[in-house]
Order: sequence, then structure tokens, then C-alpha cells
Amino acid sequence: MYILISIFYISLLGMAAMLLLKRREVVSGRQTVVSRMGRVSDHFFMSVFGSVRRVISHMNRRTFISIAQWAAYHILIRVRGVYVEIKHQALSNPHSKKVIDAVRGRGEVSDHGASFYLRQISEK
Repeated sequence: MYILISIFYISLLGMAAMLLLKRREVVSGRQTVVSRMGRVSDHFFMSVFGSVRRVISHMNRRTFISIAQWAAYHILIRVRGVYVEIKHQALSNPHSKKVIDAVRGRGEVSDHGASFYLRQISEK
């Protein structure tokens, strides 16, 4: 709990320091070290934001739905592949196959522990 509180106050102080540094930069007109280092990567981020803006400007309801369906399809295909692989691994192991059969109701039923109904089913 104390770690979370410490992280909160450290980030609060960091934000206050950034605001004060920016204010001093605007008032004095001189760029700080952080602004000079950021100037190198400004063109990269401007091109990324421009391309994102261009993509979003072409987005309407129909294209959004088609992109969402495409993404969901590919995500579900990969999830299904993982499920099939896990199921294959489980069925190749005799212990897990026995557990799966027990869950499905195909397990062995003993005479002394089962109810009358279950004993009748197991005899068939």
C-alpha cells in the first residue's frame, strides 16, 4: 500500500516539475534539455499522428464493422488453435482423459457409492 502511495506522489511531483519547466521555457524563450532532445523525434511522431488521422478520417461505420470483424476472426482463429492444442495434449494424457470422461459422465461407477439411478445406467 505504501508503495502505491509513494508512486502516486512521485508521479505528482514529476508532473508539477514538468509544468514548471515548461512555464520557465515559455517565459524565457530558451529551450530546455528535454525540449531539445524531443525535437529530434518530433518529425517521427508528426508523421505517425498524421497517418493515424488519415486512417481515422476514412473510417465510417461500415469500414469499422468490417475491420472489427476481421480482427475478431483472426483473434478467434488463434484462440481456437490454442484450445485445440490444449485439448489434444489433454486427450493424449491418460490421467486427463479419465478426468474428462468423468466430467462427461463416462467414468466408472462403483456399486456401493452410486445411487440406484446411476447403477441402472452403468449396467446398460
